[in-house]
Amino acid sequence: MKFFGTDGIRGPFGGETINHDFAVSFGRALGKFLRLEGKVGGSVILGRDSRPSGKGLQDACGNGLRMEGFQPLDAGMIPSPALAYGVIQSKAHLGVMVTASHNPHSDNGLKVFSQYGSKLSIEEEQIIETCIEPTLQTAHSDFQAKFIEVEGPYLENLLTRFPPNTLRGMKVVLDLANGATQSTTPRAFEALGAEGVLLNAGDGMINLDAGSEFPRQAAQRVITEKADLGIAHDGDGDRVVFIDPAGQVVDGDKVLGLIAAIAMENGILKGDSFVATVHSNSGLAAFLEKMNLVLHRADVGDRNVALEMKRLRCNWGGESSGHVIASDYLPTGDGLFVALTVAHYLAKRQIDLSKFSNQVVLWPSKSGSFRVKKRIPLDKLPDLRNMLNRCNERMLMDGRALLRYSGTEPKIRLLVEGKSESLVNEVFSDLSTCIEKIL
Repeated sequence: MKFFGTDGIRGPFGGETINHDFAVSFGRALGKFLRLEGKVGGSVILGRDSRPSGKGLQDACGNGLRMEGFQPLDAGMIPSPALAYGVIQSKAHLGVMVTASHNPHSDNGLKVFSQYGSKLSIEEEQIIETCIEPTLQTAHSDFQAKFIEVEGPYLENLLTRFPPNTLRGMKVVLDLANGATQSTTPRAFEALGAEGVLLNAGDGMINLDAGSEFPRQAAQRVITEKADLGIAHDGDGDRVVFIDPAGQVVDGDKVLGLIAAIAMENGILKGDSFVATVHSNSGLAAFLEKMNLVLHRADVGDRNVALEMKRLRCNWGGESSGHVIASDYLPTGDGLFVALTVAHYLAKRQIDLSKFSNQVVLWPSKSGSFRVKKRIPLDKLPDLRNMLNRCNERMLMDGRALLRYSGTEPKIRLLVEGKSESLVNEVFSDLSTCIEKIL
């Protein structure tokens, strides 16, 4: 597709794609798409993260929707999962989140949620792209959407999932990435009795040496504060990274193992199954197997995880990047819900996160990204495909090599993992040389 990546549309603000004119065109395209779906009139909720460019893009997109006969509603600065909940609760046609998630503050983007609070399908995105047409520059001037309260109802629903004061006595460092969780995450932890130590809570630029992509600050703060736990969100709050009391960032695949174990112990894991992606470490599969659970793998992207969960009738799944989906709660990832789920379990069991997470033993792995000029399909690169096949044959059942193009950047990503660290290093070196030579 020309505009949509694995998670919405993203790019530098003011660039060829992410600008006010395109946002108007995109809003109009959404209106045309809704009419093709048989919808006439009705509302679309728009939210945004804390980027300076967000309000203008939101208003421009809203104006495009209004021009097509739909009512845009402004939910203000809220996390993506709160917007998804608001769409469901208000029975809106769609939700549009103006965000570039974990990307640098100079970027922005547009992420769309269906009426059910889920990401759109690839087929739906393709239809929307066919509806995008250039819009005159003056089309987005002087427009303000009607405000809709989403944050309060979202928090009320979230807090019903946990016992009152369940986090009393717990001290937690909250790295909010100067993003969309500045209000919701502190309010939720405080409401459940925790002492929250706020970091990057609106005193800087979104994602600038902050949050899930840069958790060093939070890790150090956990140590100096002698906190029980640390969490770090991404810019729009659908992901979370955990830090143990020793200031160590917990690997995302270990977190997925812990989430599966918690859900199983609580009797809420359906089908004795958990969905992760092809990128998750095989040590996660081995850990789940010990509990008689099955790990299913989806393509990279939380939308693909959600689709595989739906196909298999699983209710828990996620990515090692920090996306976790609990479909009985919401059909999309919510970093705050996951953070509270883990914190509640640790408080209830009086368990140290480091000791708990060390139960998940990951295999040695090595990964890297290589910038490419063009995304040539791998089946049209026989030399590289043959090298990849030979490497996987060398590793047999004790490891694997995975090669895939990034869905958001002009890069190809290589992952090698196995029980033997020396073999992992050899295979990674051979494949890296081959990639650099060919691409």
